[in-house]
Amino acid sequence: MLRMLLNKLNKISPCNVFNQKIKEYIEYYGDDYNKICSKYHYLLKIFILLLIAITILGMFLLRFLIFLDIPIGLIAYTYPLVYTWSRREEYKKTVNLEAPFITIIVYINSIVDKSLLYTFKELSEVKELKIPRIEYTFLNKMIEYMGFSYIKALEKRANLHRGDLLGKLYDNYLAALNLGITIKDRLRDVLKDVMYELKESYKTYIDKSAEIAEIQFALLLLLPIVLLGFAFTFKTSITELLLPLLFIPPLIFVISTIQPGVDYNIKHNKYIYSLIIIPIAIFIPVQIAFRLIIIFSVILFVSFFIYQQIQLANELEKSLPLLLKEIAEYLRLGYTVQNAIPRIKINSSKVNKVLSEILRQSNEISTPSKLFNMSMKVLFIISKSGSSSVALEELANAINEIVYAKQSLIRQLRLYDAMIILTPIMLWLAFGTLNKIVSSTLPAIDIIAAYSVGSVILFSKLSRFTLLYFPAILLLVVVLLILSFLPPVF
Repeated sequence: MLRMLLNKLNKISPCNVFNQKIKEYIEYYGDDYNKICSKYHYLLKIFILLLIAITILGMFLLRFLIFLDIPIGLIAYTYPLVYTWSRREEYKKTVNLEAPFITIIVYINSIVDKSLLYTFKELSEVKELKIPRIEYTFLNKMIEYMGFSYIKALEKRANLHRGDLLGKLYDNYLAALNLGITIKDRLRDVLKDVMYELKESYKTYIDKSAEIAEIQFALLLLLPIVLLGFAFTFKTSITELLLPLLFIPPLIFVISTIQPGVDYNIKHNKYIYSLIIIPIAIFIPVQIAFRLIIIFSVILFVSFFIYQQIQLANELEKSLPLLLKEIAEYLRLGYTVQNAIPRIKINSSKVNKVLSEILRQSNEISTPSKLFNMSMKVLFIISKSGSSSVALEELANAINEIVYAKQSLIRQLRLYDAMIILTPIMLWLAFGTLNKIVSSTLPAIDIIAAYSVGSVILFSKLSRFTLLYFPAILLLVVVLLILSFLPPVF
């Protein structure tokens, strides 16, 4: 009887129900199916304990918590599918970010008749590029251990990459091999197509971000105001009033999924551990004002270090097109890359300092910008190929297109910064109006601060590609301080 029950439960297990789809995702980015399922079975126990705890709390303390059983149960059941799907989407974004650099090196190597497999093998040793190492592993495994021919292995990967920018490289490379035409000429057209598609991905994100901004506006401003009205009328608790904040993690997940490949390489040093103070500060029995000062001080401290790295990354990216053109000119005069870089002076002391560090240790390039890291590494590879001037022009043009697309994206999303100011002001006005009609003991500044922080996190992620954007948080702190000292308007 027990065995029959276990067999039935095994049949409805998500690893069996979504078996085909999970394996399809894994085949694209590379993973171990058995490890994912065994990890899921371990996590399932945690999910069950969480559901039991929430149900008990809902029955005896907070009734609305029972409604959380449905979304948590849904997450628990679909976890293997959602996990592998998100890994696939993450891999796809990395593919699209690295595709221009891979295409340039494939183009250079095609001049001296080096194959695509050889290029992937060569680039697999480059730490800054992740995709060539994975693709070479797949291709080599299919050829060496699964009996695929070179062409069949390429066709298999081309089919899996249908819909991303590396798929264009595979398709055109195969077309050149099958038709017997010059691969070099075909790949130059591929590079143009890759850059066009990359720019289009930024434009598509701008359109989608407008729709997400409307959802965020409704969830973190309109819905709280409606709930506030119910709270004053029916004397509901503060916990029920903060219910919309539960939508923040799913929204962050959605934004992360649809965003183009983010190229910030933020190093989270020891200062990140100071965030542990926040949950402690929430529950310590002190005055609200003092509690908020502790929380925002920690957030500002952490976000400041992150912001410094983002600023350096942006400076490095802006300097890249000019830097590459200057190096190309020196290479035409017979200089090497190592000799050319010290002669170039960029109008930024930070960038010049980074360039000096690169000269000292060119084997490992580590800056907050993945785009800069990949560009410099590819630059050193190009300099060894003997076709420096032509390839550098292609690289400089590609980088210029990427930098322009990113700057255009940030400019168009800058309007969302107004939501950072709008959220606390609108909630403060709503509290003031309702307090005039019906007196309440609800902690207004706590609720306003919670929704304002949620708004900052979401809009920073949407428009600045980071959860903690220092200027946005600093602006919020200033607005909240002003509101805390102002008397009720009504």
